[in-house]
Amino acid sequence: MKSQLYYKRYGSGEPLIILHGLFGCWDNWHPVAKDLSRRFNVVVPDLRNHGRSFHSERFDYDVMADDIRRLMDDLDVRRASLLGHSMGGKVALRFATLFPERLERLIVADITHRASRPVYAEAVRALARLDVKSITRLKEAEERLRPAIPDPAVRLFLLKNLDHLEDGSYRWKVNLGAIRRTIDIICGPVAVRKTLAPCLFIRGGRSGYIRDADWPEIRRLFPQAELATIPHAGHWVHVDDPKAFLQVVNVFMARP
Repeated sequence: MKSQLYYKRYGSGEPLIILHGLFGCWDNWHPVAKDLSRRFNVVVPDLRNHGRSFHSERFDYDVMADDIRRLMDDLDVRRASLLGHSMGGKVALRFATLFPERLERLIVADITHRASRPVYAEAVRALARLDVKSITRLKEAEERLRPAIPDPAVRLFLLKNLDHLEDGSYRWKVNLGAIRRTIDIICGPVAVRKTLAPCLFIRGGRSGYIRDADWPEIRRLFPQAELATIPHAGHWVHVDDPKAFLQVVNVFMARP
């Protein structure tokens, strides 16, 4: 069975697959992918229930990891390096456990295999309450969401998932129902086992997703793991400090 994931492809060279986080899509990573494409064949898919990819009631890390395996088969890529952020990082971690023979290197941005706080739980409920059929302008949606989602950056990020149709109406690109039903799975732990591939964990200095206390366990499971901290970045490390993010990725990927 072929992959049904929508994706964008950049450059040529060693394969590198970038996996976005919850409520993200391929174009969140366009600047990073474009820069990395000078040395790598970069593939950035929309994960299931996101962007232009298919919707499914099943939404967990096993099926998302298998989606990436199918995508690699379609692209005739035997082995690839994976770079995953947040939810995408957990997909990459699960892929490393299920398909270790297909993994070249692993880069995990601001997440670990343990359970993480459900940062979008209230936002998901607010989005579900939003009557998109009555919206005529994006500004209306933003105003209605402001009480439940006070952070303007988070609000605008989530609203990128509204699709403006030719008839002027709006619809969600994401499968909001499936995300709402599985939010505990997505924010829960992901099962991993010892992975011997080279690994880089990147954390934001202003984020609490990768704690110092997590490092001994990470090193036990990923003996070749390295940790890079980007001091002035939060959870969206690649957005908050793209120059520093790209530098640590390129240094790691340049090693023999």
